[in-house]
Amino acid sequence: MLTPLKDCLKDLLTTLECPLCRQELERSPRRGALCMACWQRIDLAAAGVQGQHPCPWTAAGWYDGALRQLILQLRRHPDLRLLHALTDGLGAALSNDAVLVPIPGWKAESRRNPLPTMICRSLQRTTRSLLKRSRPTVGQHHLNRQQRMTNQRGSFVVDAGVQVPRSVQDPQGEALELWLVDDILTSGATARAAMDALNNQGITVRGVICLGRTPIGRTR
Repeated sequence: MLTPLKDCLKDLLTTLECPLCRQELERSPRRGALCMACWQRIDLAAAGVQGQHPCPWTAAGWYDGALRQLILQLRRHPDLRLLHALTDGLGAALSNDAVLVPIPGWKAESRRNPLPTMICRSLQRTTRSLLKRSRPTVGQHHLNRQQRMTNQRGSFVVDAGVQVPRSVQDPQGEALELWLVDDILTSGATARAAMDALNNQGITVRGVICLGRTPIGRTR
């Protein structure tokens, strides 16, 4: 009880500032909101952008320009407050009961991309780390779409050490809304491989939540 109260008092006593440019905000926004100039510069969509190919997806914006640079920066220097601002619109696409599954990266754990797990934390939904890598893969920046599909095929399994919700259902027997989470969606090779691993265990996936969606027709 005391911790939330302390957080509220801290927010009231602290000057609100944009988490990106650190300029003082003119009015009280929702926690983590960007100033208008930064919002426009990184071209965020108020409720995210959505699509159905190569699988259903919702992204904070297009992986291009300033947003692309910002995501790459966050990989090196994670900032949860800034992630709160970027994921504001993504939360609207999720029910309160949604279950999030971060997609594990291909690098060794000490060098692994922290963003999928941090995005889940920022969205404040139930998170289950159901997936693990079953074999090594290579970086995909230099690969075309078909090569990416081959590279990722069969690269995930459901982690036997993690308790899977029975039939991924709530206590009333209704199917839960389960989403994969990654920072970037490009060809969909990684997402499809992760989805296949879950589907093979009878787990239905609604789609992918990500920060940036690579513009259609581009491979990086």
